[in-house]
Amino acid sequence: MGPTEAVARWIRETNYESIPSDAVKMAQEVCFDCLGVLLAGSVQPHGRIFTRYIEGLGGRAEATVLPRGFRTSACNAALGNGTLSHVLDYDDSGAFSHPSCVLFPALLALGEKMDVSGRDLIEAYVVGCEVGTKLASSYPNSRGFHKMAVFGRMASTSACAKLLHLDERQIRMALGIASSMASGLVSNHGTMTKPLHAGLAARDGLMAAELAAQGWTAGEDIVEHAVGLIATFCGKGADVSGDVKSLGKPFITHDAITIKKYPCGGGNHPTLDSVLSLMEEHHFDYRDVEEIEVQQSYQSHYVLYGKPCTGLEGKFSIVYTTAAALVQGKVDIDTFTDDRVRDPRIQEAMDKVRVRLLSRWEEWEDRISRKWPTGSTGFTGRGVRIRLKDGRLLTKTISPKEMLGSPQNPWGFENVRAKFESNASLALPTEKVEEAVRLWSKIVEVKKIREAIACMVGGEGHSLEG
Repeated sequence: MGPTEAVARWIRETNYESIPSDAVKMAQEVCFDCLGVLLAGSVQPHGRIFTRYIEGLGGRAEATVLPRGFRTSACNAALGNGTLSHVLDYDDSGAFSHPSCVLFPALLALGEKMDVSGRDLIEAYVVGCEVGTKLASSYPNSRGFHKMAVFGRMASTSACAKLLHLDERQIRMALGIASSMASGLVSNHGTMTKPLHAGLAARDGLMAAELAAQGWTAGEDIVEHAVGLIATFCGKGADVSGDVKSLGKPFITHDAITIKKYPCGGGNHPTLDSVLSLMEEHHFDYRDVEEIEVQQSYQSHYVLYGKPCTGLEGKFSIVYTTAAALVQGKVDIDTFTDDRVRDPRIQEAMDKVRVRLLSRWEEWEDRISRKWPTGSTGFTGRGVRIRLKDGRLLTKTISPKEMLGSPQNPWGFENVRAKFESNASLALPTEKVEEAVRLWSKIVEVKKIREAIACMVGGEGHSLEG
């Protein structure tokens, strides 16, 4: 049995009862978190631009774009909600890069069209996350394609195929269709186009599954073909046969996803945790700092912008995020406005940040010792060094596995709920936020997904102007 056939069969045969409770719990929590991030993203300047665009497309009223509440085709809704989910880069990370901003909007749109249960949605989420993560296992980030954009399409296709109850042949066709849509360039990180990667992946996965359901055809062995998905994106010699055959043995969703505390690229997070922890322990701020050294991969996406000019660029600048943490003592949504980037205090603090690029040998050492997550170019297992003006030298190393919010060190539901409430309140009145918490924090108990969607429509003060 080839890899494509193995994937299709596993998708077809897997059901809710076979999914471990830990994976169900994680899927439910990250969908809840993603929903809050989507709502917050909708009121950002580029979120408003994209909402206007989607509304202008029209389309059959099948699914809702949140929180405005207008209905459009399921594909358009997946595109709109998927893009809004990634506008802030505050959605989760891990798995195949950013799983929920792709999977959740696709399933939200198709789920509303079909009026499925919350349990059906979560079953499909786990299936998509497992498949996308396994297919992405051989991807070398240095190739320049955004992993989420490429393998997110395969994940959302798998999830939507599950929700539609496609047979094995139809699933293989859907995977083949989606493979020809795969794209997305890392060079667009730090621009409005990066969140579009999520929206397009969500839409294309749904489209591929629906086309396959209607008899549209594609290559039936797209995963293993000599010029298919893996060979094209991962290079000749790449092989996911073993990973595919281990699908569900064991399930990995609950061990693969990190819920973000900061609205910026995930590779910043260990450094931010380390800096903020040192500030809390030793009671200093940017004025007391002589120099701070942070360490990054020579391939890192987080050295794209040494001196960012916009808030979006700041999300992918380890120099900026470090400086902002020193000045503010925190990093939040307001950290990444264009005005905040121009803050003279942060500009001064950026001049104190030195980025040390690790050698290939050092990266090899860290990967062998498992200090560095497989496939990552942003995270490192190395700490920060802060030299204060009074002569003290402070060091701290918080590894990706030790970060609060990682699978090994969960943030806890109360913190996730607080993040949701803070984000959702930017777009919804208090009573709607409370209703959303009640329904979406336990979405597996909801019998009709349309009821849970309706509670988030019509936020006060959500204008498309500006």
